[in-house]
Amino acid sequence: MLFKKSKIKISLALLAIICNGFQIYSQKNSEISLYNWFDTIVGKENLGINNGPLQTNPYKTIGQNNMYYIADKYSKGDVSYDGQTYYDVNLKYDIYKDELILNPYGESEHIGLILIKDKIESFSINDKRFVKIEKKDNDLPEFTTGYYEENEFAPDFIFYIKHHKDIQKGINDDGVFYNFKENHLFFIYLKNKTYQIKSKNDIIKLFPEQKKQINTFYSTNREILKSDKNQFMENLMKYINNFISNTSK
Repeated sequence: MLFKKSKIKISLALLAIICNGFQIYSQKNSEISLYNWFDTIVGKENLGINNGPLQTNPYKTIGQNNMYYIADKYSKGDVSYDGQTYYDVNLKYDIYKDELILNPYGESEHIGLILIKDKIESFSINDKRFVKIEKKDNDLPEFTTGYYEENEFAPDFIFYIKHHKDIQKGINDDGVFYNFKENHLFFIYLKNKTYQIKSKNDIIKLFPEQKKQINTFYSTNREILKSDKNQFMENLMKYINNFISNTSK
């Protein structure tokens, strides 16, 4: 029988009895420690997150090529699932199918469960935060329901990256193999409206007063633009936000 971890609404008195004086602090590290303690008491193998279809991977690839975000291996992360928050769980993000994969506690890394997308609110992996956004919440045709990397600089200024990989089929002496090529879509949520960013001109249209600074940033950061466009765009958004913050003081 699966146990579902409740939100921590237990009184301090009851907690004192159960955990022999375990102290609750407002700091995030203390909150994480308490959740992990609760998970251990319940039994991590019995948590409600251990629920979903078994993942299978029918795609034979060559070398390090794969369909995952960063790498084909599990990393420690956090996930808000079915109204609960789970910390320090083993996660892997399939950006070809846009699925979050969980390696259940105590299981071999060959075992993965596809977490039910309708129950996921957000997750963090490799020091990046992802949120699930519904298509119905946005009228851009390129904006689809799925997981988006979120970089919030201000409540009315959020930068999103949609990670994706396209699949290509090939044949060699060993038979059929598949190649995954990564691509990205960029969006900016600005003053209650979302815009897709395809070029430098799109950014200048949103921030015309920073045209000179944006052009300078592009000219002085060409190498990172070529090698890591995601990082370039994140750095540019930080630069624009800092400039706006400093000039508004």
